[in-house]
Amino acid sequence: MVRNHSVHSSRVHRANSASRSTRLTSHSTHRTGAAHGNAAVHSRKYGRRAQGRIPMKPLPVPNENQVPKDDSELVAPPKYRRGSMRIVALGGLGEIGRNMNTIEYNGHLLLIDCGVLFPDSQQPGVDLILPDFSYIRPRLNKVDALVLTHGHEDHIGAVPYLLREKPDIPLYGSSLTLAFVQAKCEEFGIKPICHVVDDKDTAKVGPFNLEFISVTHSIPDALAVAVSTPAGRLIDTGDFKIDPLPIDHRITDLREFAKQGEKGVDLLMADSTNAEIKGFVKPESSITPALDHAFATARRKIIVASFSSHVHRVQQVVDVAHKYGRKVVFVGRSMVRNMGIAADLGFLKLPEDTVVDLRDAQKIPDTQLVYMCTGSQGEPLAALGRIANGNHPTIQVNEFDTVILASSLIPGNESEVYRVINQLTSLGAQVINRDNAAIHVSGHADEGELLYLYNIVQPKNAMPIHGESRHQVANGLIAIKTGVDPQNVVLARDGDVVDLYQGKAAIVGSVPCHYVYVDGSSVGELTDEELEKRKILGTEGFVSSFVVVDTRINKVVKGPRIFLNAVAEDEEEFAAVRDDVTNTLERAMQDGTTDTGRLQQVMRRTLGSWIARELHRRPMIVPVVTDLAVKSKK
Repeated sequence: MVRNHSVHSSRVHRANSASRSTRLTSHSTHRTGAAHGNAAVHSRKYGRRAQGRIPMKPLPVPNENQVPKDDSELVAPPKYRRGSMRIVALGGLGEIGRNMNTIEYNGHLLLIDCGVLFPDSQQPGVDLILPDFSYIRPRLNKVDALVLTHGHEDHIGAVPYLLREKPDIPLYGSSLTLAFVQAKCEEFGIKPICHVVDDKDTAKVGPFNLEFISVTHSIPDALAVAVSTPAGRLIDTGDFKIDPLPIDHRITDLREFAKQGEKGVDLLMADSTNAEIKGFVKPESSITPALDHAFATARRKIIVASFSSHVHRVQQVVDVAHKYGRKVVFVGRSMVRNMGIAADLGFLKLPEDTVVDLRDAQKIPDTQLVYMCTGSQGEPLAALGRIANGNHPTIQVNEFDTVILASSLIPGNESEVYRVINQLTSLGAQVINRDNAAIHVSGHADEGELLYLYNIVQPKNAMPIHGESRHQVANGLIAIKTGVDPQNVVLARDGDVVDLYQGKAAIVGSVPCHYVYVDGSSVGELTDEELEKRKILGTEGFVSSFVVVDTRINKVVKGPRIFLNAVAEDEEEFAAVRDDVTNTLERAMQDGTTDTGRLQQVMRRTLGSWIARELHRRPMIVPVVTDLAVKSKK
């Protein structure tokens, strides 16, 4: 059983009404009560003026660092109203990753995507972060299907964890996406039930009518999905962009989006990642000249780092390597697996004798090699991180080598990425990245492309997805520019319950939606409190203190002995606090405290206060108190 402990959402304190909605104007965003259909008017300072009501205290704009104290702050949603569509995001709102949306209609559930979020430096030891399945866990037998929009980890990475709980959930997706999922599930001993779909295909699962639409992204075979029920029609774009010259010649099908618009779209759930960026994303083919120049000027071996599922980028590297007579070596388990799948399905074209095995590469001169590896986000255990640290068993960086980071920089990974760049530079490599060359283009739509999408689809309601708060706000403002009523732009967060009823979408409450940490073989067992302890150990060190007392005479008979680990100060500097610890413990015993657990808390507080005051530190403190009186009774 997965146990979820840690609340980690970006929700602000909830209003006290049982029904509320999040609305957006061209000046501000603000959560406000929408009971009885009263339209709220917002001021520039995020306050509220409603007809016939006293102005309420302004609420802050939601941000990622605000975490509710506990689930009691959430406003529970009303009972599901038959004939409505209920949408709840279990991840992907207010964050980049773990994308997962649930659609409910008359007791039936449809899931769209099931991805992971990769941990940052504030989550030491965590391998992955999963969506919170607790909302759907009691009703997994009501899930009619899981639709997967494309094969990136932030959309498919958590599928095996969901199928461990119910292996027979049918999966719908493109051939490449499902092939990636099948390979992941094999590692868990799971054989998923897969239904391959393509552009313009339709499917009916339970009460849900599905229509699939081709979209361009940084991975082939990506799809958007239109979902129709008697309650209305919504579109989930997945990740997309409008590239007029895609590598695989498979463009975003704007004609199909227009047809959906003509049928009437009640809710558009669009990718928000690049909504803040003006203009249009450059074509994927535009980076080929920069790659060509890097290869033409390289003096020794070339190492290219990218996402293991970025088939388009790998194709470009393979093509340029073939042009310059270099052999390509795939490095990293996921890179080897995914490129093998892509090649088998025809999505990756490999010229004959261009790709060689890592073992065979040892016999080839550096001037004829290109290593295609993982680790573009600075992950220390990925191939590039190990190469930079000098820990890779086969590949070493030497002077005059060329390293290309050919991927985007995920927010939060900056320090790790630049650490790797500095390590590689210090080894003598020339590092080419987005800062000094046009070596990467995004797979997400910029503002101009989103304007096109909204104008083509003309939805009644908009619910920005896939992005941090600032991205969602920017996406909502774009929707307003194209004519969407500001009252119909819904800014939701993970766990917010959005009801689509009679053509109107509104937040009606929230359900608990926690971070579920994967830590080695444990899933959901690591709590935020334990994570905080890890951070303290890594940054502040460890102090332990041992004392022997005799509560019969209210005396400290031995100690305290203080030991330090990963603390810069010497143990001798703690001599000043030993008397304080002794005196405080003896006073506590004289006042009637004889329980060793409480005495340990007294010692922890005394040590902690002194360390904070004198050393300006906050280490983990482990006090141990042994009572001779207790031992004598035994």
